[in-house]
Amino acid sequence: MKRFIDKNGTFEIKVPVTWRYSLNESEIHTFQEYDIWKHDAFQISFHNLDTPEKEKRFLAYTKSLTELKDVGDEVYRLQDKVEDDFTVKAWMKLCENKVVTFTLTHSNSPDGELDNQPIDEKVSTVHSIISDFHLIDQDKSQDYINSYQFDMFIQGVGATALILNKAVENKAFFEATCILGNQIDALLRIAIVLKSQIINSDSKIESEWIHQGLTDKKKSEKYVYKKALELGIIDQNKYDELFKLYEDRNRVIHRFIISNITLAEVEKIAFSYYQMTDSINKIVYDIEMEQIRLGVGMTVLAQGETTEQSNSEYLKGKIGKLDYFDEKKDD
Repeated sequence: MKRFIDKNGTFEIKVPVTWRYSLNESEIHTFQEYDIWKHDAFQISFHNLDTPEKEKRFLAYTKSLTELKDVGDEVYRLQDKVEDDFTVKAWMKLCENKVVTFTLTHSNSPDGELDNQPIDEKVSTVHSIISDFHLIDQDKSQDYINSYQFDMFIQGVGATALILNKAVENKAFFEATCILGNQIDALLRIAIVLKSQIINSDSKIESEWIHQGLTDKKKSEKYVYKKALELGIIDQNKYDELFKLYEDRNRVIHRFIISNITLAEVEKIAFSYYQMTDSINKIVYDIEMEQIRLGVGMTVLAQGETTEQSNSEYLKGKIGKLDYFDEKKDD
């Protein structure tokens, strides 16, 4: 299961790592499998009990419903809506002054080879989600959002390490070049966050450096390089080296066919990126040590923290499909 918080910091849940999210009509939160042949949909919607009359009607309505105490307080099972091809199962939960409705839409006759999960297991997953679901206090929404975005950032960095290992193993030097470029960009972004915390003597995570939504103002790699130079994270020589690598990567991606560059050169560029990644890693480590020495920033707060979740389980949330890195078996 992976952690999920909506972009407004309204609620927090844990859903299967193979579920993707979308927001329909700006109000219906929808989760579906990445596998396009699996058509189940899990949805969440909200209704405000903002008048005495609405509260009265809700209380009268719930008297005829089954309360699922094993799932949570004030969680009710609604009647199935059965159509020719699909069935909609629904649950309702009272959270403060909101009624939260959860639905699971599933096929009545799924393909057993493509979707072999029994319906009772799917219902059990929904019960687990509802049990963990909670609204976020509006005063704490931004803190939750920042924490979640940073968690996703770290998860992304970890996932690229796994992808890179496979790329090197398969001599996929194009992919390795792109991934290493991503890693350098990410390392410099975290270095900027850490250095800013030292300068400001706080532990604030500036989300503009670790998250970029579809409508957010873009911070390009070149901008990241310039900011890192401005803060003294890198010197002019390192800055120039980064720009040279950036131009080399553009040759790899955009001009492999229309120029004289060879795959052997792409391998060399990938190796140069690897060396740069190692160098930037050392810079980030030094900044972390500076935070510990000064007793400032999130590195200090993170000392001694542990997690029960294994690294492989954690990274699955960024992978999406669980069979991407399965070992191929001989027939």
